Amino acid sequence: MKVAIIGAGLAGLSCAFELERNGILPVIFEKRDYIGENYMISSTTMRLFDRSYRDPIKYFKKTYNLNLMPFSPLKEIEMNGPTKKGVINGRLGYVFMRGDEKNSLENQIAMHIKAPIHFDTYINVDDIKKDFDYIVAATGDETIANQLEVWHTTTSVYTRVALIVGNFKVGSAKMWVNREYSKACYGFLAPHNKKDGRLLLAVNDIAEYEFDHYWNNFTRVEEVKYKITETRDIITKLGYVSSAKVDNIYLTGSAAGLIDDFLGFGAINAIESGILAARAIAKGKDYNELIKPIKKHVSKIHELRKMVSEFDNEDYDRMIKILTMPIIKRIIYNNPLAKVEKITPTARKYNNMRHRKQRRIIKR
Repeated sequence: MKVAIIGAGLAGLSCAFELERNGILPVIFEKRDYIGENYMISSTTMRLFDRSYRDPIKYFKKTYNLNLMPFSPLKEIEMNGPTKKGVINGRLGYVFMRGDEKNSLENQIAMHIKAPIHFDTYINVDDIKKDFDYIVAATGDETIANQLEVWHTTTSVYTRVALIVGNFKVGSAKMWVNREYSKACYGFLAPHNKKDGRLLLAVNDIAEYEFDHYWNNFTRVEEVKYKITETRDIITKLGYVSSAKVDNIYLTGSAAGLIDDFLGFGAINAIESGILAARAIAKGKDYNELIKPIKKHVSKIHELRKMVSEFDNEDYDRMIKILTMPIIKRIIYNNPLAKVEKITPTARKYNNMRHRKQRRIIKR
């Protein structure tokens, strides 16, 4: 059986990991000359946004026999609104290193793989479609899904990631929401260690030339004074696919639209979809059926995103006030059964109430 994997990121490496455990040695093509990112970043997971009811580390160990090691637990998030702020603490999730770090998520998986990785190799699916029995698209974007005419964009997000130097508390993150500089998205800070961290600003549905305006507003309003050593700008199209399998091609991770469009979490889904694509290939299973729980979870988060997208700055302040109330923190953040999609009906009711109030004001 000949299997090609396009992309040596989390989804592609995870797919190779599972294929090899089933006696299949794939060929991996990577357009860059390295795996992961070429600079230090981090990925944050939050239990509230995790699809399973388990700790993701325990979940992957038990379900897929895959050991993952976080950089640190996420114990605290400082939430900042236009005028309100508050702190959420507890067993919130994990911070994982990414990129070329020795213990990055990519390298943790890559160390188990024997398959050859052909770096500096750009692959067009049509050029290899007849040469392999199966092709796994793990490119991290919608390009191949677009070519296959199964991609549907829901929103575009422009993100600037800045590597910063400062004095940080490991295991503690900061988040900012303000329509003035992030529209329906957010700013986020996660430390790599006590001195280095990652600061990002994500803004939805803007033109590239507009982003400097939003970034300057962000740094001015929030008085961001960290020393910035490097910045990267990323444009991400978020959406979904009508089918994650077309002929002998399997779409995984972001290429399959398996990234939530509320906070942009996608690492866990990328790893799991890569493994499930391998299982579908090795055992002749229905891949679309295997990833259905992931797609359902992402869809529910999308519904929450649509609700929150209607919020104005007063709503953001109310949200932070509510989410950081002691009783809410006990109910949500320390409850393993609490999941973000269960908040959606509440957000919908809140928006309906806002709309009714606005209509009454207009009638007056």
